[in-house]
Amino acid sequence: MFANYMTFDPHVVLRGAEREYSEFFTGDRAHHIQDQLIEGATIIPIIIGSDKTPVTKHTGRLEMHPVFVTVGNIQSDVRMQATSHAWRCVAFMPIPSFDVHPDFQTLLVSRVFHRCMDIVFGSLKQSAQTSYFMTDGLGCIRNCFTPLVSYIADLPEQQLVACVSKNASPVTTATLPEFSDGQLHPPRSGMSTLQLIQQVCSEADPWDIKRFQKQAKLVKLLGVHQPFWRDWKFADPTFFLNGEILHTCHKFFFDHILKWCKEVAGNYLLDTRYKTQHKRIAVRHFGLGVSHIKQMTGREHRDIQRTIVPMIAGAGANSTPLFVYSIRSMTEFIYQAQNPTHTNSSLASMVGALKEFHATKQAVVDAEGRRGAKGVRDDFNIPKLELMQSFARNITNNGTLMQYTADVTKRLLITHCKLPFERTSRQAATFVDQIVVILNCEESMRRFDLYHILHLSQAPLENAVLQEDEEVTTIDPALSFISRVAPEQEHSFKGPRPFRNHFANPKGFHSSDGAIAFHVTVQPDHTGILVVEMQRDYNLPHAMQGNPHESVEPHNRQG
Repeated sequence: MFANYMTFDPHVVLRGAEREYSEFFTGDRAHHIQDQLIEGATIIPIIIGSDKTPVTKHTGRLEMHPVFVTVGNIQSDVRMQATSHAWRCVAFMPIPSFDVHPDFQTLLVSRVFHRCMDIVFGSLKQSAQTSYFMTDGLGCIRNCFTPLVSYIADLPEQQLVACVSKNASPVTTATLPEFSDGQLHPPRSGMSTLQLIQQVCSEADPWDIKRFQKQAKLVKLLGVHQPFWRDWKFADPTFFLNGEILHTCHKFFFDHILKWCKEVAGNYLLDTRYKTQHKRIAVRHFGLGVSHIKQMTGREHRDIQRTIVPMIAGAGANSTPLFVYSIRSMTEFIYQAQNPTHTNSSLASMVGALKEFHATKQAVVDAEGRRGAKGVRDDFNIPKLELMQSFARNITNNGTLMQYTADVTKRLLITHCKLPFERTSRQAATFVDQIVVILNCEESMRRFDLYHILHLSQAPLENAVLQEDEEVTTIDPALSFISRVAPEQEHSFKGPRPFRNHFANPKGFHSSDGAIAFHVTVQPDHTGILVVEMQRDYNLPHAMQGNPHESVEPHNRQG
């Protein structure tokens, strides 16, 4: 089903004289890995996503920690769609609680996590080292290597994967005092981390927990002595821990930028401006303001980002032009980081926006926008702010960052944890096993539906390279596959609403220059209704003043 949406070879895309970055195979990392493999080898880029989530509401305190896997060969626009089922849940990580001093709880839980990841991905690590022959969607046998190229996680889990403490960057050598200097620090390579672990192990036994943890903290390590990626060929945290848009950008905006704006403009004035904002299509209107919202989704973060700059302009004496300019620079960086494609010039523009913020961030302090428990703070030692420095390097290595956003895993948490949990007994000892059974049943039913349709239509199960339909464009691989091999059964298969190309419709309406295609309803939804009914049902009291009992009939279209 994914055969027409997959790429297997690294390639360079040029836009004019500039190089373009989009999918993983357009980045430098794919070329670097391919150059080290035997001739004719195929890269199967492994992308992992994981996150911990509560499944109970208000009471119970039950949590789940699923691990999801997909491959970077599938086009990102297909891979990111929930209906494509391109991700697989391969494990539910244990969440143990040890009867030890709280200082050692994190260290032991971290070691359990890495040991479990060792077990789950043992076969992929083996095939990354020695290769494995696999059959692709077109029936071709390929000699495949499976390097880990991306691990989608929030900041705490990135630090867990990189085996560093919370005061250290998981991808660079920067530590807490350096988070606000606006400099791109050297990458924290996996080899350097392993050398530090070896150094700590030479000074203290890994199972002498107290002493080992003390020595690990001195070099900003978490205390894990066997990271799961240590023997995974080509796996390096400085490369596979990509910039993550949802937490590093949108959550950063809510936790810091919006809070600074509230402090400077004041909750009442900021809410008043949002309440009186003119309503426009595609722009969310916050009728109750924004200061009262304690928790927001990523969509609400994006909605506020669209209008935050004009909302704070001139809002109070402290909202100086330099303060507004600083906020605008950061929002511009966030927007540019979400580009589906990048070139060298767009990367330079994105980096320049971040530099502008660092050059003007003192205006936030001068406006008394950054506050802590003890009053105004004059530092910007924010871990997520430091991660932004690596965005350009991530993009040139692994492609654009939107394909690695945690929006996908957040959706998977709902479909693979929260919704199935509602169908379990909700007992702590058995609910995970019940969810596994539910997920297996759902996947079996999806496969059976597909097989049943193909069997009834006597269509071949082998895939074929066919030209895509120009009338209907869809990014659901299963529905696209059915439309090709069994079009008469397409109506019985569940899929997303397709996107129609109105320009390709010969009977459609087009502008004189051909730049605009109009989708016009020719046949009315209702005919023969009374004027009084139309005025009442559609709230048009002044429409067609005349006989209220006269019926409204459609006019014939003149050819």
